[in-house]
Amino acid sequence: MTDICHVALDRLVEIAPEHIEPPYKYAYAYTISIHNASPYTIQIHSRKWVIKDGDMKDRIVEGAGVVGEFPILKPGEKFTYRSYMVMLSRYGSAHGAYYGTFTYESEPEGYFDKNIYLIHGEPFEVPIPEFQMIHQD
Repeated sequence: MTDICHVALDRLVEIAPEHIEPPYKYAYAYTISIHNASPYTIQIHSRKWVIKDGDMKDRIVEGAGVVGEFPILKPGEKFTYRSYMVMLSRYGSAHGAYYGTFTYESEPEGYFDKNIYLIHGEPFEVPIPEFQMIHQD
């Protein structure tokens, strides 16, 4: 089910070169919002990014949560976060997906896994739309 929530890139800013650690030459800060557009309670459990860095091989970044959190969103709520990506090339792009669960329960039951509360529910995936990162001289 991809209509459970939608993802928006709210802001994308190139980071000044003096703030970038070698071997990377370019970096971009971004702000993303995840909007729960469903009548369900949802939780984001993990994410997967596919980063295209110029003509090099795609870089896959996967992990639990979103910036260290496992947001639970009730109907109509949104979760907004900031992060960044580093690149070697002057141009590239990124896209991916968030993975989570949804439930009809307004106060969902769940369980603890490594001190993180996870709700019981049905799995879903929502795409992260592709965005371009192009160095501006």
